[in-house]
Amino acid sequence: MGKDRIRIAARITAALRGFRRSEDGSLLPFGMMLLLLMLMVGGLAIDVMRHEQKRVTLQQTLDRSVLAAAGLNQSLDPETVVRDYFDKVDLSQYLKSVTVESGFNFRSVTADAEADTHPMFMQMMGVNSFDVAADSGAEQRINNVEVSLVLDISGSMSGTRINALRPAARSFIDTVFANSEAGRTTVSIIPYNAQVNLGPDLMAQFNVPKLHDYSYCVELPDDVFGTTTLSRTRSLVQNGHFDPFNGTSSTAQDYNCPPETGNRIVMLSDNTTTLKDAITNLQVGGNTSIDLGVKWGALLLDPATQAVTQGMIARGKVAAQYANRPLDIVSGNTIKVLVVMTDGENTTEYKLTSNYRSGLSNIYRRNSNGRASMYYNRSGSNDYYWVSDGSWHSSPEGGTSGATQLTWPEVFRYWSVQYVAYQLMARPLGGNYSTYYYDMVDYVSSTKNSRLQQVCTAAKNSGIIIYGIAFEAPSNGRAQIQACATSDAHYFAATNLDIASVFHSIASQLSYLRLTQ
Repeated sequence: MGKDRIRIAARITAALRGFRRSEDGSLLPFGMMLLLLMLMVGGLAIDVMRHEQKRVTLQQTLDRSVLAAAGLNQSLDPETVVRDYFDKVDLSQYLKSVTVESGFNFRSVTADAEADTHPMFMQMMGVNSFDVAADSGAEQRINNVEVSLVLDISGSMSGTRINALRPAARSFIDTVFANSEAGRTTVSIIPYNAQVNLGPDLMAQFNVPKLHDYSYCVELPDDVFGTTTLSRTRSLVQNGHFDPFNGTSSTAQDYNCPPETGNRIVMLSDNTTTLKDAITNLQVGGNTSIDLGVKWGALLLDPATQAVTQGMIARGKVAAQYANRPLDIVSGNTIKVLVVMTDGENTTEYKLTSNYRSGLSNIYRRNSNGRASMYYNRSGSNDYYWVSDGSWHSSPEGGTSGATQLTWPEVFRYWSVQYVAYQLMARPLGGNYSTYYYDMVDYVSSTKNSRLQQVCTAAKNSGIIIYGIAFEAPSNGRAQIQACATSDAHYFAATNLDIASVFHSIASQLSYLRLTQ
């Protein structure tokens, strides 16, 4: 028994020694460890690939959406555009925010998105979320700005209204140019009452036979209001220099065409002193023709007017650097703005009939005291009627050497049409003086609102942005200006107290004009 125990113990000892020396199965733990690591790395790659795929999808959607939303020709709400892009690819749940900044000449859109890709293998390493974050931004800016400032100078603007308008409009000029890059912005000022005084240089750019040198307004036919252009070859009529308003005993003073040099158009200027001086020098009087003001304001924004600009450059009235203005909206990267202000509504626009526009009249003016007399062939010796004594004589008052026979433009320079109709026609010849009045004067009245809306529509269709300001205007004037404006947001009903803030509100949208290429 003892020997058997010894033998068994020896065998066990030998077996243990063999087991200790054996290397079979020693790589299994290491292999298992490597397999586990390989699975983890492969899983990590899958999670990363899923993360990158989601990131690329989000980024591409962001890039496309903000580019579309930032376009200035995009009429939809920019944020709505971005969200619509995400809805179309079923990613709307990942869009976190959309930020839109816009001004008169720019639009900037930024957006960011975030998504959790829910990793499958990273969770083995304790990573329970693997977020994707993406952001994008786009901006479009307009480099050039052209403004037509159309200002009412009719008689109702006298007193407190013109005194409130002048500083408000001057401040508008300062604000526009204070934030503008040099050479990028021009402003034209178009004062209007019953007519628009172009001045001799601008009128010379069109086919307008000159009838007198007292003022420079042009009569526009109805068919030119459907566009923002005006033919330079079509023959047009210079508006007479006459007073259709004052009574039967008045000398001429309220002319249909505003004759003051301060009431002439200032075209395509970047000189703030010139522009503000023009506003300061505005003189009020006469009726209201909003349609004419808007027509000339839109014309000075139309690229077809470049030949007119070049003609004005040749006369030293526009800086040579603006020879290519008005610019094309698209290729010129330009925004065009028309600001039209009125305190009234369209009223009658007068013009002389063809027999009284030019040529020698039958009316004389005494050289020494300016008294009027009229020749009329009565088949006798006393063919001259003197207004001063209401009787007929053999010569004009002052005699043939002391009186001057006047042309019709000279007649209406001195006396109102009603004076001529009554004192020099109705009194000596008999009859109702209004018959003589309307033989000399024609007028435009009923079509003026439709002409205004036609040219406003043409301007808006061409890309011009129209701001309308009804400055304490009556209801019809307000309605016409509101309909003319680009939208209700571009229309302002102003009082004397807030006209300055209205101009500032419009000008503040031009404060983004410090631009880069």
